[in-house]
Amino acid sequence: MKTMKKYILDLTNLQLKKTLKYVVEQDYRIDQIIEWIYVKKTASFKEFTNLSGELREELDKNFFLRTLKIIKKEISVVDGTIRYTFKTADKKYFFAVFIAKNGKNSICISSQIGCNVMCSFCSSGKVKLARNLSRGEIIEQILQIENDAKEKISRVLFMGMGEPMLNFNNIVSALNSIMSNKEIGIGKRHITVSSVGIVPTIKKLADANLGIRLALSLHSVDEAQRKKLLPNNFGFSIKDILSVGKYYLKKTKSHLTIEYVLIKKINDSTVDAHKLARLLKQHELINSNVQANLIPFNPISGVQFQAPEHELIQKFKNILKFNGINANIRRAKGADINAACGQLGY
Repeated sequence: MKTMKKYILDLTNLQLKKTLKYVVEQDYRIDQIIEWIYVKKTASFKEFTNLSGELREELDKNFFLRTLKIIKKEISVVDGTIRYTFKTADKKYFFAVFIAKNGKNSICISSQIGCNVMCSFCSSGKVKLARNLSRGEIIEQILQIENDAKEKISRVLFMGMGEPMLNFNNIVSALNSIMSNKEIGIGKRHITVSSVGIVPTIKKLADANLGIRLALSLHSVDEAQRKKLLPNNFGFSIKDILSVGKYYLKKTKSHLTIEYVLIKKINDSTVDAHKLARLLKQHELINSNVQANLIPFNPISGVQFQAPEHELIQKFKNILKFNGINANIRRAKGADINAACGQLGY
């Protein structure tokens, strides 16, 4: 009977050892395979040159090493940001972004194909959710882009297409490999997972105590307005979301970012800024481990929103800073190739 090939990146190290024990008895051989896959980021079993030809053939017969294809690569003429379009084995499409900055290179990766949060200011929200990305598909984005860009990635942002906390098990499994020194080896302080505020899974992430940074997509200080901006907010209130942010911070001793897309005449008033400051104070979220990221709206097709004028953005920031909040205005990267925040759609 013909054996169905497995996607090797979908297997944890423990699962890989169990799967290969019938052909590989020595643990050091497994370690060599893991090194070829994750550290050397090799794309073909034939290149695993310190393994016997027989073992390489066995691996090739039983496993896929890659399942994603880069079908489009767009490079910003403004800042060198690269937008990648990936095609999956089941012929679906999603995106990832490589952002170079003074040798500290970041990658913004996707967790789902499509997104059912449906944020009105986000191009990904216009793409119907097809499915979760697997553990391997999450990891492969990093491996492929690092090989293609020929640059070392030092920071991973789960801010691409999809809501990471709706793909919890695959995200956590991938995170363990990303942080492992035997695998990709990126430190927890250099990994950020963004969420619109799926409270139960954020609590689970806190309890897992991986120590990664969390970003909460708040975007409004008014419940009715937030519901318009994020139509599928899963019923969690602003209070719920900030409370779980406080829980995450206390549990992990990590870093929390409050993300706030500024949209002209929607959520950019001085009243909004003062209310945001009060909310953060009420939830004890004004300290050195909390930052507010102000994101001027990036244009997307079919949406009439606009970014506020620079003076208003600066005024919003100044109000937060006056209230003791570490506030930052995020500069758009790759906007000319639709690679900036909110632009990753078809």
